[in-house]
Amino acid sequence: MGILDFFKKSPLQERHEEAVRQQIEKQRAERRKRFRVLVSLKDEETLYVVRLAARLANCETCDIILLYVRPIDRSGSIQINIARRNMLEAGVELPGLRLLKKGLEVLKEELGLPLDRCETKTSHTDAWGDPAGDNKVSFRCPQGREIVLKLKVAPDITTGILDQYELGPYNLIIMGEPTRWKRSGLWVLFHHVVAERVMALAPCSVLIARDSLDRKGFFICTDGSARSMNAVRRSAVLAYEAGQDITLFSVAPTQAEHEKARKAVDDAAALLDKLDIPVKETIVAIGDPVEKIVEYGEKYMVTVVSDEGRSRLNRILFGSTATEVARKARTSVLDVR
Repeated sequence: MGILDFFKKSPLQERHEEAVRQQIEKQRAERRKRFRVLVSLKDEETLYVVRLAARLANCETCDIILLYVRPIDRSGSIQINIARRNMLEAGVELPGLRLLKKGLEVLKEELGLPLDRCETKTSHTDAWGDPAGDNKVSFRCPQGREIVLKLKVAPDITTGILDQYELGPYNLIIMGEPTRWKRSGLWVLFHHVVAERVMALAPCSVLIARDSLDRKGFFICTDGSARSMNAVRRSAVLAYEAGQDITLFSVAPTQAEHEKARKAVDDAAALLDKLDIPVKETIVAIGDPVEKIVEYGEKYMVTVVSDEGRSRLNRILFGSTATEVARKARTSVLDVR
């Protein structure tokens, strides 16, 4: 037997791998038919991100995944037998488990989840050589909604969030505002401001949440471009399903561009009219786009800005309007991709 024969897979191995691949593809196809929200939890002070997620994804076709990323345990302090048990019933709680439980209670309160009638499944996956690895509990509600608690291990939080996206797919990532913001540049890849790194690297839309639940409405910004109009449509559908009023906004950098900005909001309003989505108000301002978006948007629950179509490297090196708005805003900011 030659060395190539030694590494060649047997027919049984090939059939098994093909079956696993087909199962994964089937699961992904089913998930693409639903609106899936990944909520990254940091601490108890930011549980408002869970309430915001519940209010934005309050329909039976929406799934909510609560994620807590913990560092790799190198000390051996975590007992491996914990990982083999139902993590909600573990006598010794893994780091982050208490927070996930509280997040589940918030969802139960906001959505009226009938957890006693949900189908419950638990799973464990070895990861990064950590004794406990990744642990998951999923609740499949009678109407089809899925709520998942995911306790994930990773070298850092950003890696954990982006790794979890790859297991998705997800339509939206929601995370709390960081305690500090930095600036753009290659070092974004290496520093620990998670929100900036996720905004720069995530393939899907990202919402930087602030405690803006006392405010109402979506403040949707547009510049009239095709990408911006697509963001208007998608965010307006989300606002409509969440029962939120819609305000359309455009900024003209100079007086000479005022008519162009007016046309942008009028075209956006016409688009939503065709979708039977009402628009409460349209506003046009003149000045610096970031400053005006922040100024006018602070009284709304969510400010919506569209991705500018830049590559990940471009966003890392030079930042973006969306990142600047998220950094300076006093309300939640949704960057639509």
